[in-house]
Amino acid sequence: MHLLMLLVACPGGPDSPYKDTGHTDSRSADDTGTPADDTGTPADDTGTPADDTGTPADDTGTLPLSCADVEAALVAETTAIRSCTDGDECGQVLTGTSCGCTRDWVARNDADTARFYELVAEAVALGCELDFTSTCDCPETDGYACVDQVCTWDYDVAPEVWLEVCEAADGAEYSTDGFWIDGNELVVVLMYGGGCADHEFTLCWPDQSFMESAPVQVDLEIMHVTPGDPCDAWITEEPRFDLTPLADAWHAAYGSGSGEVLINLLGDQLSYTF
Repeated sequence: MHLLMLLVACPGGPDSPYKDTGHTDSRSADDTGTPADDTGTPADDTGTPADDTGTPADDTGTLPLSCADVEAALVAETTAIRSCTDGDECGQVLTGTSCGCTRDWVARNDADTARFYELVAEAVALGCELDFTSTCDCPETDGYACVDQVCTWDYDVAPEVWLEVCEAADGAEYSTDGFWIDGNELVVVLMYGGGCADHEFTLCWPDQSFMESAPVQVDLEIMHVTPGDPCDAWITEEPRFDLTPLADAWHAAYGSGSGEVLINLLGDQLSYTF
C-alpha cells in the first residue's frame, strides 16, 4: 500500500505563493492600522469616533458642554426655580449668587435647587463668567416677595422713626433761654405767651439721619403746639426731652458700645455722650 502525503504551506509563510495583502474583512484600516468605524470615519488614538469637527467625544459618545450650553441651561433652571405667583411661595435663598446677605437670589420654598448648583459648578469648572454681580449694601428687608412673577426679597420696609419727624416752623412761636443735657435728657428753657391752655413741645428730628463727622452730628428742632391760647401772659417752662432714641439710632447705625453725638439745636451745639 502506498501513502501519498501532501505538504501544504500556510498562506503568508516564507515559501508560500500566497502573500498577505492586508485584506482581513470588508472594512479598511487607516494609515495607523486602526480599523475605521461602521461609517468609514477613522477613529482617534483611543478608538473613539471623532465628530465632524475632529473633536473627540467623551466616553459616552457625548460632546463636552460649552460655556454657552451651561449658561443657557442655568438661565432656564433659574427661571424655573424662581418663578412664583405669590410672595408666600418664596423663601429659599440661593447662596453665592451675590456678595451675600439680602442681595442673594431667592427661589421658591418647594424648588429643588440641586440642578442649579450643579450647573453653577460646571460653569466654574469650564471657566465661564457668571452674572452674579450686585451691590453689597445688604438693605433691610421684610421677608420675601414675588415681583413680576420672580421670587426676591421684600425691600419695601418703612424707615425706623427714632424721634418725631416734624419741624419748628410747623408750630407756634416761642423763645429760648438756654439748654443743656442732664443724663439722657435734654432740658430747654422755653418762653411763650399764653397761660389759659396746655402747650406742648415736641423734640423733632426732621431727616432722621446723621451727618458724618468725628463725632457724628444731628440737626434737631423743637416744635411748639398750642390749642389757640387766648391769654398773653409770659410763661417760662423747662421741658425735658428723652434722648435715648437718639442713642438707639446711633447704635443701630454704628454698633454697640459708647458713643457721642453733636446736637445742633437753636443755633448752638452741645455734645451728648452715652
